[in-house]
Amino acid sequence: SIDLIVAKAGMPVSSLLNGFDLEICKASFDGNKFHIPDPHLTFAGKTKMESNRRAVVGSYVTHHREPENRYSMSTIELSRLVSDTIRAVRRDVPNAPFYRLLDVAAALPDRYNPRARPWDMGGSMYDSVVQAKWAPPIQFHNWCCKLIDRLRKYQQRGIEVVDAPTIADEYRANRYSIGG
Repeated sequence: SIDLIVAKAGMPVSSLLNGFDLEICKASFDGNKFHIPDPHLTFAGKTKMESNRRAVVGSYVTHHREPENRYSMSTIELSRLVSDTIRAVRRDVPNAPFYRLLDVAAALPDRYNPRARPWDMGGSMYDSVVQAKWAPPIQFHNWCCKLIDRLRKYQQRGIEVVDAPTIADEYRANRYSIGG
């Protein structure tokens, strides 16, 4: 299958292509010619994963454990759970370029109030500052889940990811909601 990606005028195509996690996904046509990174791998049904993403995913699957019953946990509890995993990932992969939003969130004041009612704008998960503080770890977790799902999808299609992180078949990481 082919995905068509359209950029806004003035957006360099290279900035879009550099955002892909797998090299095989960076194949493109500019209207005049095809560009295929690592053609010797692509035409052999193989690809590489972008190195920072590979390192983060490899570390994430090593450190993350699903909670016994995530449905009984609040958004804040889930955020704290994945924050523990993220701290371990950052020790393993300190220079990955994906931590900016987490750093901004860490610098925000913690206005969360566990006694706040949903209609109380201050202190509940409906408070935009509380969301900005506690949602980024869950977003990072969900991004890691998406990368794992994409990696598995390509592997199931018969694409060999030559430098893929080792992920056990039974490993599961569920995406979490940023709810109230």
